[in-house]
Amino acid sequence: MDGDKELARLHEQLEQTKALYDAAKLQYAHAVERMKELGATHPDGSVRHALLLFNQALQTYRSALVEYNRFLLDRSGPKN
Repeated sequence: MDGDKELARLHEQLEQTKALYDAAKLQYAHAVERMKELGATHPDGSVRHALLLFNQALQTYRSALVEYNRFLLDRSGPKN
């Protein structure tokens, strides 16, 4: 039963980090569009900030995905 609770926790964590990643990806795309409208030389720092948030969200999502997959593989792998 503990394994089921851990799987549910990891799945929820994965879903939350994916939502954050998707939001950061969208925010970055909007910042790039804004930069195109303002011109590449405009001193708006929103693209850099959005890229930083996107990279952090991607790393968090990746870590959650690795942890989730590791749990699944260890759980379904051969037992000694």
